[in-house]
Amino acid sequence: MRSNIDKKDYDEHRGDSWPSWDEYLAGAYTGITEVDKELDEFTEKFRTQGKYFPIKTETACQSKWTWNTLWLNEGTASSCHRAGWDDVTVDNFNLHNGPNKLKARKQMLEGKWPGGGCEYCRDIEQAGGHSDRQHNNLIPGLTPAEVDLDQTAVVVTQRIQEIFAENTCNLSCIYCNSNLSSKIEQENNRYGEFKQKGVWLKDTLANKQDNKALYAKFLEWLTDNVHHLRRLHLLGGETFIQHKLMTDVLDILERKPNKDLKLCIFSNMNAPEKHWQLYIERIRNLPIKGFDLTASIDCWGPQQQYVRYGLDLEIFEQRLAWASEQGDWLTLNINQSITNMTIKTMPDLIKVINKYNQQKHIGHYFEFYIGPEQYQHPKIFAYDMWEEDFKSIYSEMRSDTTEHKEVFTRLEGLEQQLKTVKQHDYEQIENLHIYLDELDRRRGTDWRSLFPYLIV
Repeated sequence: MRSNIDKKDYDEHRGDSWPSWDEYLAGAYTGITEVDKELDEFTEKFRTQGKYFPIKTETACQSKWTWNTLWLNEGTASSCHRAGWDDVTVDNFNLHNGPNKLKARKQMLEGKWPGGGCEYCRDIEQAGGHSDRQHNNLIPGLTPAEVDLDQTAVVVTQRIQEIFAENTCNLSCIYCNSNLSSKIEQENNRYGEFKQKGVWLKDTLANKQDNKALYAKFLEWLTDNVHHLRRLHLLGGETFIQHKLMTDVLDILERKPNKDLKLCIFSNMNAPEKHWQLYIERIRNLPIKGFDLTASIDCWGPQQQYVRYGLDLEIFEQRLAWASEQGDWLTLNINQSITNMTIKTMPDLIKVINKYNQQKHIGHYFEFYIGPEQYQHPKIFAYDMWEEDFKSIYSEMRSDTTEHKEVFTRLEGLEQQLKTVKQHDYEQIENLHIYLDELDRRRGTDWRSLFPYLIV
């Protein structure tokens, strides 16, 4: 039991009369009743956390060793959803140790930034911010077994498996694409390809690839390897209406109990009630460590309903309220994309989060838009466009605990990056207007009435 404790935790909490670290690992007690009780309480509290990632070079990222994302529609795998892509086929189903990942791990062992998407965190750190890389390195209990034995190991077994299985979705979020949203795929097919200046909306339905064999290969892999995992992430589209994925994965988790595993599902919280109830009840009874429900939401009000087109905020809040009342079997998170259309009503979202945070701690994660349509990124506008908005956001955010301070730190890291932008990029702003005008034509919406500040 003590072998699962990390020395960092022991050194931080060690009392004056406690044994040395080596003695503690060997099972030593002091013979002093009060002190030995302290030792047992410490061990019980920290044994399930596990050890911290031990590779400490300036660029090392735990995700590069620990995390694998499979993009089934594209036949690629990556070390997070931003970086490290390798091709995956049925005949070469190498999820986690493809050539790009191996090269990146070797570069990180040398203290080098590997590129290939890792610039996202590099740029935040170089601007003086706190990146996701730095945040993820502080999460214990995810180190691959191979690294426990050899800190130079680059061929490893993932602890986190994430999958984007199909694009079935009930929303058409403006920063999404047809690979991840069937609604967008249908819309593009109806209206045809649109291409003007830097804006390109593709009709992908006609060229859609059959990934049934690759999906079957993944299920086979999961059946054989679920015991290695500490986290399994299911994403969409909207996961709660991807019935084959949900049924197949839940069947495996019921047949292959893993008490160390957390299941995480990202959801827009708008699935039909019958499907929501069906899968929630199955998840509640799984023989696993717990369930992370991660709600995808970016801001609030009609602006959010424009950005996540088709979203019903009343249903969303009802589900959020329900989740906040659940016991320890469910962990609740908010994951938001920060774009030039979501910043100004982020304070309204944070008010909603604070309302339910009083009942259950809600994890809060965010990132800048990272897709190819960079005209949706806030950086196309000079920072002074957003300065007062960040003040409003911070004034709504709580900072009374270590966890909340961590949220502050990560958001400040993103803001630091925007502070380097001194001028508007009018070419990209024009692309943004072209894109939104085309969406309005297709959807009968009116972006100018909701986002007048985008007209500069």
